[in-house]
Amino acid sequence: MATINWRRGPRGASAQLNWFEAGQQRRVSLGRISPTDAEIRRKEKELELATGRKLFIASALFDDHLERYLIWHRSEYPDSHYRVAQIAEQHFGRFRGRPLSQIVGVDVERWKVERMEVVSRESVAKELRTLHAVFEKAREWKEIGENPAQYVEPPKNLNSAPIHWYTKPQLAKLYKCRHGQVWRLLANTGMRRTEAMQLRWDQVDRLGGHIQVLSTEDERTKSGRWRQIPLSEAAQSALRVLKRRKTKAALPYVLPRMTPESLSRAFLRDAARLQLEGSLHSLRHTYGAHLVMAAVPLRTVQVLMGHASFKTTERYAHLAPDYLKSQALRISL
Repeated sequence: MATINWRRGPRGASAQLNWFEAGQQRRVSLGRISPTDAEIRRKEKELELATGRKLFIASALFDDHLERYLIWHRSEYPDSHYRVAQIAEQHFGRFRGRPLSQIVGVDVERWKVERMEVVSRESVAKELRTLHAVFEKAREWKEIGENPAQYVEPPKNLNSAPIHWYTKPQLAKLYKCRHGQVWRLLANTGMRRTEAMQLRWDQVDRLGGHIQVLSTEDERTKSGRWRQIPLSEAAQSALRVLKRRKTKAALPYVLPRMTPESLSRAFLRDAARLQLEGSLHSLRHTYGAHLVMAAVPLRTVQVLMGHASFKTTERYAHLAPDYLKSQALRISL
């Protein structure tokens, strides 16, 4: 015989399923479900006990798994953890209080539709990737049999806009600002913000003409891989100026010490003063754009910029001299 007990909590009443099996009392939380759903679970359990067929699968609550997942994620991906934790804690309320085994694809689809009514499609796609990762880890940890988000497609981005990059005259104006040599270094290496903030002088090989962008346990790149970036004369010049200006507090780092957010705000102030659009990340786009316009092969651009996916690099393809034309002329029907 199976019974249902109800427990009241700060977020509402939750159901608990109780039964005897092999002479022992068993119980599992069903979470905050309706009385009708709770009664269905009770009858399923009684049928299972009577027939021996496994109809009800007990599992951890989504909340408990999410807590374990975030602990794991913080140790594996410290650089991106803040945003992932923010998404998980603020936007997965629909699944809280529910057993993982009782969450199915249609629940994820409903969550996606609800989120699309509130935020942009791009934001929902990012949140869905995080949710998929949360469920996938539950599958890997054997808490569920399959990922309920595996067949849920991210919403298509209906907006198609080219990347934002700067011309040489625009860059010349930026280089005259207070942090101009920092902007020059970023535009000539394509480093991400975190990579630039983590760059140390012992990673700079002035004689060899390159820098090593490393990924370590304490300081990771976005892709988790190291890469080597050749130093142009402009990049070398920026490094010489930064070397002269370095302070004791900044050692052993190349860039002046400030928070990543402060660096982004400093760039936005300079760009606004010069009536230029874009953000700090536009300097990275500028590096990729000018590489492609100089006829550097896209595969080489991918390696230099540390793109994990070639699709990311393909966003620059339209800037290549005669690239699209040369590709189209490869066939003659």
